[in-house]
Amino acid sequence: MAESGHGAWVIPLRTGIRARYFGAVSTSPEDKNPADHSSPEDGDGSAGASATDTDAGDAFLSGTPMEAAAPAAGGLFSAETFSVVGLMLFALVAFNTRLLQLFGWFFAGGITTVETQREISMYTGEATAAGGLSALVVLAGAVALFRGGAATRAWARWAAAATVVTGALLLLASVLVFVSLPHVP
Repeated sequence: MAESGHGAWVIPLRTGIRARYFGAVSTSPEDKNPADHSSPEDGDGSAGASATDTDAGDAFLSGTPMEAAAPAAGGLFSAETFSVVGLMLFALVAFNTRLLQLFGWFFAGGITTVETQREISMYTGEATAAGGLSALVVLAGAVALFRGGAATRAWARWAAAATVVTGALLLLASVLVFVSLPHVP
């Protein structure tokens, strides 16, 4: 540490070869180390005990890098991105298709009266589109889970797991609807 011209201490923050200054530090008694409860006037010898307590503080003040976890992977192909893509695809399947209605009609309800080939083709197309999008939901969630690691945010892991489970259920529903569609009358 070096004293600046204004009576305040300046702490250098070392990054690589260059040294930058973090700012001025006050030297007033109330801003000193809270572990050091002795004053210089006491002279009871407890200043030596507080010197060992401040080793971590000195390392922080000197800018010594700590061993940290791997930096969070971000970017276009990160786990968070695939997690959000999976959620968006899930919303598309859940709110923009009639998969659950078709599931209720043909699989759970057992409706077998379809009058024309056009209706069968339309229902087949809807079940196929919903099944394809559901497969993409599962794929995006699985990629997010495989791309994730220790540095992946918790919300991304939870969202990816949820999209895999719900996407698999929607894929199963679309397969059941496709199989239970009636044939040409």
